[in-house]
Amino acid sequence: MTNDIPFNWSEIGHAVGPCIRPGGPVLTDRALEICDLPAGSLVVDIGCGAGGTLQHLERTGHYRLVGLDHSETLLGEAASRLETARLIRGRAETIPFSNDTFDLLLCECVLSILDDRPAALDEFARVVKGGGYLVLSDLFGKGGHGTADGLLLQQELLDSLSARGFTLLLWEAHDRLLKEFMVRMIFAGESLPDSWGCCQRQKAEKTDRSGISYFLLVARKSGATFT
Repeated sequence: MTNDIPFNWSEIGHAVGPCIRPGGPVLTDRALEICDLPAGSLVVDIGCGAGGTLQHLERTGHYRLVGLDHSETLLGEAASRLETARLIRGRAETIPFSNDTFDLLLCECVLSILDDRPAALDEFARVVKGGGYLVLSDLFGKGGHGTADGLLLQQELLDSLSARGFTLLLWEAHDRLLKEFMVRMIFAGESLPDSWGCCQRQKAEKTDRSGISYFLLVARKSGATFT
């Protein structure tokens, strides 16, 4: 198995926990409160990484779980800590599952680093069942900060989801959780991955992060409600 990630995920995990993103499982649980899924629901974690969220969900015993990631290295780490979740190698832009498969799709701190976000959103809409849920959490730009910096924009994202048949149930900004995450990384002597260039703009001695925040979004796909 080759090392197909450009940073030491294990060391960062020791610094901030297995869910390497602002808020960690706290935001996942917040989203699940809104979704109120029945027992046995099929949940997919897109960009599951080393399996931190899946492990958290496994412990509840409430869900059937699937994790998808492009990194063989991270999937190997995930497999070492998971018991029941099914792990698949693949990309968010070409999810290898049939239409209307999942009751809930999680994509936590992944959408912003994808090369083809519209293709990923198309796939999310395709594989989520009618009445199913989409949970996104990620960096976004406030004020004058936007796509030129590689950041998602709130209204642009909401419009994209609406066009794909999703209705917004929750949008929350979590500035404090983003700041806490960055502080933990700094005190642990770690830097954010290069793929998070929107947080650490290359070739800039000073970075203005005042226009950057972190969001949690829950949306529901139109169509028949699953039971």
